[in-house]
Amino acid sequence: MKKILCPTDFSDTAQNAVAYAAKLAQAMHADLTLLNVQSVFDFTPVEVVRGKDMTFAGAAERLEAESRQISKAFKIGCYAEVLTSASRLSTVIHDKGIGHDLIVMGSDGADDLYQFFSGSNTYNAIAKSEIPVLLVPSGYTYTEISKIVYAFDYLRERDLPLTPLVPITKALQAELVVLQVMEEAYSKDAEDDLRELQFIIRTRYGDDLNFRYDTIRSNEITQSINSYISRNQPDALALCSVHRNLIERVFHKSIIKNITAYCNYPVFVFHE
Repeated sequence: MKKILCPTDFSDTAQNAVAYAAKLAQAMHADLTLLNVQSVFDFTPVEVVRGKDMTFAGAAERLEAESRQISKAFKIGCYAEVLTSASRLSTVIHDKGIGHDLIVMGSDGADDLYQFFSGSNTYNAIAKSEIPVLLVPSGYTYTEISKIVYAFDYLRERDLPLTPLVPITKALQAELVVLQVMEEAYSKDAEDDLRELQFIIRTRYGDDLNFRYDTIRSNEITQSINSYISRNQPDALALCSVHRNLIERVFHKSIIKNITAYCNYPVFVFHE
């Protein structure tokens, strides 16, 4: 993992993510690109008529200065890019993310009820991105990532997507805890099936990752994951976005959307 992209609008939340991304890039010996997007969707009618040249120039100057400071302070390659686009922010981030290994984004969760039901800006960017996204909640200070919890229902899916997690886990020499959330009712058949799957997965990935298994039983998946994170205090939570057909998308309650709306810990999201 050598190239990290970090979008910023210069808000406190975004700048906190920039600081986190800089320290992460240093730990991973990676280059960091800071991206500011001047979207016409955010312009007022007067600004559209007059143009945003001054704002664009001011943003470019500020971002260039910031990238120089980061390069000097953290001894990493740090670059700045400012652009004006008529596309949605999530689309621009998707396009600029191509060629990078990771996108680091700040989020203050769902700002209102509309964002909760339609998805926050960060969630929409995650949904479109083809590369992994690391969500950094507002005010969260970087700490060394030594333990990552990966919550995934591999018993139901009959598989455990791990490939996108391997580079970041190995680069940081972090322990990975694979968390299975099962129904509360005990079933010996399910337990036997789970152990068999765990053996198969460990055989496949054992040489590449330092990982172990854990299991919680609950019918409230999002709440249970949050409670587990609160009790065990890992440095990040990893989630995999599973591709679903139209009917499944309509009736499936998005765990990722709910967690990214309220989490107060970093969340690493990747697609299957």
